[in-house]
Amino acid sequence: MSQKLSFFRYFHLMAIAVFLLFSVAFFGFSFYNIKHKFYNDVAALKESYFQTQKELLQKEVNRFIEEIDQKRRSAYANTQRLVHTRVDEAYNVAMHIYEENKDKRSPAQIQERIVQTLRMLHYEQNKGYFFILDLNGTAMLLTNHPEMEGKTLLNVHNTEGRCIAKGMIDIAQTMSEGYYEYLWSKPFEEADNHKKISYVKRFEPFDWLIGTGYYVEDTESQIRQEILADERRFRFDDQQDGYVFIGTWEGFSLSYPAPNRNMYDLQDAQGKRVVQELIQTAKAGGGFVEYVMPPLKNEKALPKLSYVRAYPDWRWYVGAGVYVDKIEQDIAQLEAKMYDELKAMLSSIGIWISLFIATVWTVYFYLNRRLRKDFETFIAFFDSLSSKDRLIDTQSLKFKEFEELALHANTMLTAKIHSNKHLEQYKKIVSSSEDFLALIDRHYTYLAISEAYLSFFDKEKEAIVGHTMPELFGEQYFAETLKPMSDRVLCGETFESEYWVLSSFGKRFLHAKYFPYYEQGDKLPSAYVVSARDNTEKKANEERLIASEKALEFLAHNDVLTGLPNRLLLNDRIAHAIENSKRHMQMIAVCFMDLDNFKKINDSFGHSYGDEILKQFALRVQHKIRHCDTLSRIGGDEFVLVIESINERAEVEVILRKIQTIFEEPFINKDQKFFLTASIGVSLYPDHGTEGETLIKNADAAMYKAKDAGKNAYAFYTIDMTVASYERIGMENALREAVKEEQFLVYYQPQIDLQTRELVGVEALVRWRHPLEGILAPGRFIAYAEETRLIVEIGAWVLRQTCLDWVALHEEGLFSGTVSVNISGVQIEFSDFLQTLKTVLDETKIDPSVIEMEVTESILMHDPKRWIMLLKEMQSLGLNIAIDDFGTGYSSLSYLRKLPINKLKVDMSFVKDLPDHEDACAIADSIIQLSRSMKITTLAEGIEHEAQERFLAEHGCAQGQGYLYAKPMSIEDLRQWIRQRTTV
Repeated sequence: MSQKLSFFRYFHLMAIAVFLLFSVAFFGFSFYNIKHKFYNDVAALKESYFQTQKELLQKEVNRFIEEIDQKRRSAYANTQRLVHTRVDEAYNVAMHIYEENKDKRSPAQIQERIVQTLRMLHYEQNKGYFFILDLNGTAMLLTNHPEMEGKTLLNVHNTEGRCIAKGMIDIAQTMSEGYYEYLWSKPFEEADNHKKISYVKRFEPFDWLIGTGYYVEDTESQIRQEILADERRFRFDDQQDGYVFIGTWEGFSLSYPAPNRNMYDLQDAQGKRVVQELIQTAKAGGGFVEYVMPPLKNEKALPKLSYVRAYPDWRWYVGAGVYVDKIEQDIAQLEAKMYDELKAMLSSIGIWISLFIATVWTVYFYLNRRLRKDFETFIAFFDSLSSKDRLIDTQSLKFKEFEELALHANTMLTAKIHSNKHLEQYKKIVSSSEDFLALIDRHYTYLAISEAYLSFFDKEKEAIVGHTMPELFGEQYFAETLKPMSDRVLCGETFESEYWVLSSFGKRFLHAKYFPYYEQGDKLPSAYVVSARDNTEKKANEERLIASEKALEFLAHNDVLTGLPNRLLLNDRIAHAIENSKRHMQMIAVCFMDLDNFKKINDSFGHSYGDEILKQFALRVQHKIRHCDTLSRIGGDEFVLVIESINERAEVEVILRKIQTIFEEPFINKDQKFFLTASIGVSLYPDHGTEGETLIKNADAAMYKAKDAGKNAYAFYTIDMTVASYERIGMENALREAVKEEQFLVYYQPQIDLQTRELVGVEALVRWRHPLEGILAPGRFIAYAEETRLIVEIGAWVLRQTCLDWVALHEEGLFSGTVSVNISGVQIEFSDFLQTLKTVLDETKIDPSVIEMEVTESILMHDPKRWIMLLKEMQSLGLNIAIDDFGTGYSSLSYLRKLPINKLKVDMSFVKDLPDHEDACAIADSIIQLSRSMKITTLAEGIEHEAQERFLAEHGCAQGQGYLYAKPMSIEDLRQWIRQRTTV
């Protein structure tokens, strides 16, 4: 043993000595090579870093210029699309006007109508307008130069010498439509040096070309402002405080560090004119410029290197720079870092050599100690043979000879402990685990079970151990569920399974793991272990989570109230339907449905009633449509129906007529019956649109057409609905301008006592002094005014002006009768009309008793209880109340009796057939007698013949008005008319 120890000791000492000699030589050689490489790397670093900074400056300048180019290209494309789209819209409007009027009006009248319509259309904040030329070069419409209309433009040239009209005519004749670019003057400017993009299209009926244009400079001016306003674009390399600077060729700085300052003559500390050199370098193709930074705010007066390029289109120079001392500081820092890394590397080498020497000594002493421990292991083994079954751990022995001895010793104990060792281990596991554990042999007999297993099935140990699985669970359950899994694990397979089982706690969901158990030397398992865990709660939580996810998915795509698809899912269904229609060459129909007067249900009974009616409506419609069709609710009482797989329009009408039958029976909620109707607008793919949004929009427009037709109907989309939309927008804009400029007039029609033929009153009627079309009657604009609620302002103005006119006539001694003023329902609904009335009475000092407020019968019947209250408040102010157009609104006599009215006006539709038609005579006589019985004055409208006057006077009608006496007239004409009657 002493010889082995001496051998190992001297062997390790010799190895350590050789390693020390090698380490010293290696350290010296490595030090020399590393130091030489360090100086080479420092030199290369300086050159590389300086070049990197230059490349960074070039990259940032090029990036900035590329962003400018990209924005200009995008703006140019957008401008082309804009003028193309606007010309197409104007062309469609012109073509519609032509088609509507070609058989009714002369060509000159049609041309004038088209010109006046397009003259009112502007876009892009009134920067864009339309022009019309004929193919001979004559200007038919020139909005910004109306003085040139009717004159030829073939002798008009721009500064390039180009005849713009000739170029546009060539495009219209050769290609029918296209783009045309040229230089032109802006409004209020003489010089025509502004680039303009135009689009022209030939209008065949009159051999016109319709076009519009937009200045490129307007778009690019906005781009320049956006670029200069976004300071983040100018910054780069935050550690170097880098930024991009911009200036003009005239030396005017546009960005940091001296925005909006002329620096053309700016000099640095060496007298160099920095900005001039930057401009010259940029114009010469770009390059680097070195200078000392001038004393500007937030900038250091130090040497600086900048790269600059020209942007000729905008007469800009674009540059970026970096301080030279900053580059040198960074290089110095990197050099110091490399030197520190060199020292660290040398220190690391020294440390590793030291550690290696220490390790060798440690190994030596470790081997010596392990040898001693091997002897101690064998001594302990022999001491334990009498009382313990403990094998020698051969892995703990380090020498082969000792390992061979240990193997022979362990063989002595193997036979003794083999039979019961594994069984004891399984018994400990089975008895202590909280899982349901069981050891089962190849005959399906239980060998061991855990306490948790007994508790789960509520049985004694003796009732399970020693018994087979068929005995405990029954032959059928065993054969169908348990035997297949038992056979798998007894073939050597390890796996997991989940299944339901009946326990003492009821039906539970188990997660089980199966492990084969091998006896030594066996190829197949002699038994297996099953480990099960009760996952019933986990299973329930997973099912609740899945249900919640499904519910959230449903709410994201469906209406909460009705369960129907919402707008998001509707758009997807329409897109899918369009794709199917493309493949099968079929049509689809998009039907926009709106319940008529549904708001009254919510207002009168509450939203809970309205919600129930909406659900009933959705169910009824679903029973009338096909499974392939989609019904969606997109808000309020608005629904959209998508009908797929149709080949002709008649198929849609069949389905719509079925839907209309659902309104034959009332909707019932809490014993309350509601009779409803719906207005339906229909658009067809591909005739009325190729996208879902367009189809829905056009169906919506058609729905309003159905409402205008009297509701409870359906209407298919037509192009005139779009034209009507344009006209509505144009009329609305003109009306707003008319209100602002006070373009309205008040005309007056006399009212005559039929017995004495004396003037007893006048009716105030509004007129519009249109700047282009002259005096317009109310029928041309009142509907638009009510739709846009401008009637509130117009009505207030008419009321005030009427009162002022009456006061003036009264002071002149010409008139002291009543004056009738019409009220719109919109004025009552959307303004504080009573307050307006009080204000006007106070301002004009008029006697309230001479004012007669006229309300149409149809408006009263919309909400009679509310109107009764309003009319009583008006009467309390001293005003008289008249019902206009009586006999057309199906008034209830019970409500008529309650209304606080002073006069009934018989509608002219009954007067015009007097006295020739018996039914007209009967109706007129009934109204007059009704009024007399209620002590209400009657006035007949529309009297044009003396026979009509005689009949009405003979049957007791008190007053009349119409063309027999006078047409509506201005205040000046009324003065003259009154004076003539007085003279006579």
